[in-house]
Amino acid sequence: MPLQKDVDFKFQMLLVLAMMTWGLSWTNGKILGNYNSVEIIILWRFFFAALFFFPILIISKVSILPPLISIPSITLNASLITFYNIFYFAGTKYGYASTGGVLVTTLNPILTTIILGLLFKKRIPKKDWFALILAVIGSSLITQIWNINQSLIIKTGNIYFLGASLSWVCVTINTSISKKYINYMTYTFWSFFFGFLISFLFASNKNIFIVFNYDWIFWTNLIIISIGAMAFGQSIYFKATSILGPQKASSYILMVPITAVFFAIILLGESINYFTILGGSLSLIAILIINKKTNRNLN
Repeated sequence: MPLQKDVDFKFQMLLVLAMMTWGLSWTNGKILGNYNSVEIIILWRFFFAALFFFPILIISKVSILPPLISIPSITLNASLITFYNIFYFAGTKYGYASTGGVLVTTLNPILTTIILGLLFKKRIPKKDWFALILAVIGSSLITQIWNINQSLIIKTGNIYFLGASLSWVCVTINTSISKKYINYMTYTFWSFFFGFLISFLFASNKNIFIVFNYDWIFWTNLIIISIGAMAFGQSIYFKATSILGPQKASSYILMVPITAVFFAIILLGESINYFTILGGSLSLIAILIINKKTNRNLN
């Protein structure tokens, strides 16, 4: 029987790999956006994510069929993830993958913490408000808000990145509510499957099979973004949360903006300006403050 220390180390390594796939996904999205319409790419991303997540569901030995009470929540979640993907691909198409990787991934946990606190009428610690202020400053630096006008905010992709962040916050909140009556693995699989059905409606008037004419670069990026970031990344993260604890597991999310910038520089040749570095650093500090435990019970 393996020692607990060995099990922890194993999942820490898997978690590092999962976070790297999340960081790499921003570069994958940028590359895929050059091939076809967003609707077709999202359709196939959901398809492969659901296809490869199903065996994980079987191995995990959890219920495959969702309870009827969870269907509205799953449908809402699938819709929100679909909108997230629309914003995500639009943002990476018009903007820098590195900017999106830093802005969205650092803004998500901070906005989620604050909105959840307000929604469930919990007293939000002063440290979380301070973290939010840091995040706002950081996001303003990343987007260089002083230079933004109506046309530029679209051309740079920043408006789409903000839309992606807000839609993912809604996904997180919806998921936190649904966990009361459905296992997360079951919930995730059916969210992917319903997402496939919803995205099929958007792509019904397009030639969805044109992807089979594309080269290995397209398929490599599609497989990584679907199987790696969605199926593997999400299952490992939530499994690691139950083994390492949410506090320790969530700290690994700090790797995502760092790896997003790294892969964008290496694979896309993007140049990173000082505002992205400074803004990203402030946002990372904000996440550390958010994740810091407080002595009182927040429940």
